[in-house]
Amino acid sequence: MVHAPRSMPRNLTLKLGNCNHRTIVPKLVEIVREGAFDPLGVLTHREPLMNVLDAYRAFDAREPGWIKVKLEP
Repeated sequence: MVHAPRSMPRNLTLKLGNCNHRTIVPKLVEIVREGAFDPLGVLTHREPLMNVLDAYRAFDAREPGWIKVKLEP
């Protein structure tokens, strides 16, 4: 038996699409290369890989300040 997705009885519309990375990435690389943007400034936390579960929980709970985390080996 096939069931309808839960969105159908609620009259929801889902719109999806892919990001065209091939056209965007070269411009982003150039912006970083020129020094106009430092991507390291986006990192808010650095955590050892051993703390991945705690880091994910903090990020998932949207604790203040958790925007981008770098996991270090």
